[in-house]
Amino acid sequence: MTGRPGVVSRLAAPLRILTPVGRATLVLGLVVVALASQLHWQEFTQLGVVALALVALALLWQLPPARPTAELTLHPTRTTVGGEPAAVTVRVDGGAMPLLFPEITIPVGERSVSVRLPFLAPFAHHVETVTLPDLPRGAHAVGPVLYDRSDPLGMVARQLVVGPRRELLVAPRVTDLSVLASGLTNDLDGAASQQLSMSDLAFHALREYVPGDDLRHVHWRSSAKAGELLVRQYHETRHGHVTILLDDARTSHATPQDFELAVAIALSIALRAARDDLDTYVAFGPHVVRGRNLVELTDAACRVVRGPDHYVVLAATAAESVGASGLVVHVTGERRDAAALEAAAQSFGRGAERIVVRAATAADPDVRVGESVREVVVPDLALLDALLSQDRR
Repeated sequence: MTGRPGVVSRLAAPLRILTPVGRATLVLGLVVVALASQLHWQEFTQLGVVALALVALALLWQLPPARPTAELTLHPTRTTVGGEPAAVTVRVDGGAMPLLFPEITIPVGERSVSVRLPFLAPFAHHVETVTLPDLPRGAHAVGPVLYDRSDPLGMVARQLVVGPRRELLVAPRVTDLSVLASGLTNDLDGAASQQLSMSDLAFHALREYVPGDDLRHVHWRSSAKAGELLVRQYHETRHGHVTILLDDARTSHATPQDFELAVAIALSIALRAARDDLDTYVAFGPHVVRGRNLVELTDAACRVVRGPDHYVVLAATAAESVGASGLVVHVTGERRDAAALEAAAQSFGRGAERIVVRAATAADPDVRVGESVREVVVPDLALLDALLSQDRR
């Protein structure tokens, strides 16, 4: 009894690859043969047998091991929303059997692209380049390459995986900002720390020369008085630190467009901070980037999606990781309540400057300056630089 379902499944396997045309032909053939046998209609019996024979031949068409292999190359592997579309180059290598105008399908995110190839002789190959459709921001799977194997009458069809999967990252559009470089942060940028350095701006003391020291740091007048070489030693100056938190909670944003605007705002601020050589901690939801690597920042912005609300925990994790930050930028939506933002801000203490940027495509641009927080409402990415500049003033 236990083996019967497995036997039935194996016997029914060929029926699962029948197309609607194949199923209709099979049912029609069986019905015609049954009725013609009962009514002794020889001509209809022959028609039914022909229909069943066509289905059988279509199934036999799948038996030869005609299975190509394919290699898939993306160029580029990273692109931008609204930018030049990516393309994919596929090289298909035929096997020992000829392929009669084979068709391949390449899934692209939630879509797919199909390509009909020319006749491939045994062991021949063909290279095809296809421009991919415009895709929204995100990390999109391209592939695997599927070979659509079908008979000439379209009664049987199945897809075989013949090539790899690649990943295409589509970044949001960003705007170039000037305000971070113009002093938006009130961090200790340029202030001397207690860390000693042999090359910085804040002079600390003189010490004896050690082989390997840069002779440019020798203080010649003091060396002449002391009778030995003395070199300058400096305090290492601090870099400004910026923490940027993107609120990825589904409930914080009125529309998907608001969330996409928030991602673009967060990335624009993060890229400006990185280019200004500020130490950065950026959390695109669960995707965290520390440092000033522009590619890592952009990739994280590609991968973030809306999810459950964990913003206060996100802020607490960031505060624990960075210790102290001169500027904390909360990028959220119009539905995020002030109480949650205040709870998130408490993780950083009172020493950090705080800015809330609300992405709201249906709202009017606005800047509100309070005692402990500055809030900017941004309906369009093109207004971000002007609104932040107004906020700074």
